[in-house]
Amino acid sequence: MSTSAWLLLVVERNRVRHTIASADEALDMLFKNWPVTNGGAFFMAMEACAGTVEGIVTEGEAQSAFLAAAFDARVVVRIA
Repeated sequence: MSTSAWLLLVVERNRVRHTIASADEALDMLFKNWPVTNGGAFFMAMEACAGTVEGIVTEGEAQSAFLAAAFDARVVVRIA
């Protein structure tokens, strides 16, 4: 797993702001509070975030996949 930190992301869902600072936090968000639970971008983000645990995906790759899933689901994300 890469030791580089994520850019701090603020995700707005249901008028609540969630701070995402790692692949683990992104995976939790995808599991528990994501509006679109199908489609390629969603599944790629899930696999990428989970892949950081096994060391087969870097944090940067996981963050890119998460951002693509957010774009696909029209979830507002801000870089803090």
